[in-house]
Formats: sequence, structure tokens, C-alpha cells
Amino acid sequence: MTQKGSIFSALMMSVLISFAPLMIETARADDNDNHADIDPGTHSLRLLTEPLPPFSFIENSRLTGFSVELVEQLKSRLGISADIEVLPWARAFNIASQSSNVLLFSTALRDSRRSQFDFVGPIATAKIMLYKRADDESSPANIVEAARMGSIGVYRGSPAERILQQADIKNVEVSTYPLQSLRQLLASRVRYWCQVDLTVGRLLAQAGGGDMAVVPLAELERIDLYLAFSRGTSREMVERWQYALQAFQQEGHFAHLYERWFKLVPESAQSQILWRLTP
Repeated sequence: MTQKGSIFSALMMSVLISFAPLMIETARADDNDNHADIDPGTHSLRLLTEPLPPFSFIENSRLTGFSVELVEQLKSRLGISADIEVLPWARAFNIASQSSNVLLFSTALRDSRRSQFDFVGPIATAKIMLYKRADDESSPANIVEAARMGSIGVYRGSPAERILQQADIKNVEVSTYPLQSLRQLLASRVRYWCQVDLTVGRLLAQAGGGDMAVVPLAELERIDLYLAFSRGTSREMVERWQYALQAFQQEGHFAHLYERWFKLVPESAQSQILWRLTP
């Protein structure tokens, strides 16, 4: 080989070595394109929840609740130091829908959300119920009949609001927080109230009402609640949370936590990842 040929070969090898990392990263990106349609930006995970007792709420200036304790346990195992932020559900959901690296909890699994999030769980199973005040003698057979008899209170962005919208119910009072809806019911500003059953006892305590202040009328839907990771969150990050939750369950700590908060045995003892669906 001539000296000129040797120099050319050396230059080509140098170029290949220089571009090798880029080629590897490109291949990785192609393999992980299900999580790359939002600019990842920083790799730190933002933790968002809503004020929804007993899942997440502030008591004596301290954030607590079943979901809060669960996430605190898991992030400790994962070495994550980010604080949990409490926001109105509609605002938290909007942030998670438009930003990468966000964990939103506790999030109901719905078909419309499968293209927006990777889901880890379920972490709880609940029922959406229609309630009335205990001193109300009405007995509507369903939400359509209830809406004819009086207004129905829900909070913005909740599964209950979605159920009423799908049923084309117009006589609805929408509040920012679930506690506001309950207070409207107790003050007779609305006649009925749609809410997740697992939250009612703690909300009544916060509102200053007794356990018997409201009574259920009908079950509207059962929902599973998950940890939801926004688009752009790395596959590795989602898998790490799944492994941590799975270990927490297998060690028996999850069942103990669930029974302490809800006085119930968890319906699901095995978590899984439901990867985001792409069109």
C-alpha cells in the first residue's frame, strides 16, 4: 500500500471511530422510539399527584396518604430524591400530557390514555359511586334520572366527570377539588355527588361530616388506578419502577400498606407494565 493510501485509510478509520458513538445512540433511539416523541430534556423524574384522600392529602402540614406512602417507599428503593408535588388534577394531568419524565399518580386506566402514558400497576381498585345526603328520601334508579331530580357534583378531570359527559348529563356542578364537591352536597348546593368510594370516608372527615352523612345510590363503574409515566420517559426508568413495585409486593409490604389505609385486601397482588400504545 502506498503512503497516500495508508494516510487515506487512517483518516477513514478516524472518521468511523468518531461517528461510532453517534451511530450507536441512533440505533438505541430507533429501538426506543415509543418513548422518544417528546424531547426528554432532563432525566430527573417529576412526581405529581392530586389532593385526593386517602390516596394523597396534606394532614398537619405533612403530605401523606396511601399512594404517597407507596411512592415514597419506591423512590427510596430507587435512590430518587425528587419531592412529590400536589396540584389540582386537571393541572397535573395537563402537565403530564405535555411534558416528558413525569410520574402522575394515582391515575385511572382508560383507553383514551393508553396513547399518552406507560402504566405500572394496578396499585388500587375502586368504584365510582353516586351518593346522596342521608336525609334525602329520593331514590333515582340511575344518573339520568338523578339529573332530572337535581344537580350532580363532580370535580374537574375526574372519572366521574367523564362518566357524566359520556351519558350527556348537563345538570352538573364541576369543582376544582373533590372536597369542594362534597361540601356542596352537604350544604344542599347540589343534590347528588359522584365520587370514588375509597375516598369518601376521609373526605367526610375533612368536611366535618359523620360517616353516615351520605349514602350510596348506585355503582357507576369500577376502575383500576396506576402509576402513569408520561411520553418521553425512558423505558429503563419505567422498568425500574415496575421492578421496585413488584419487589415491594412480593415482600408483603404492599398488602400491609393497602390494608392499613383501606381495611381491604388488595384485589391485585401482581403489578405489570402496560406500555403506551402508538397509532
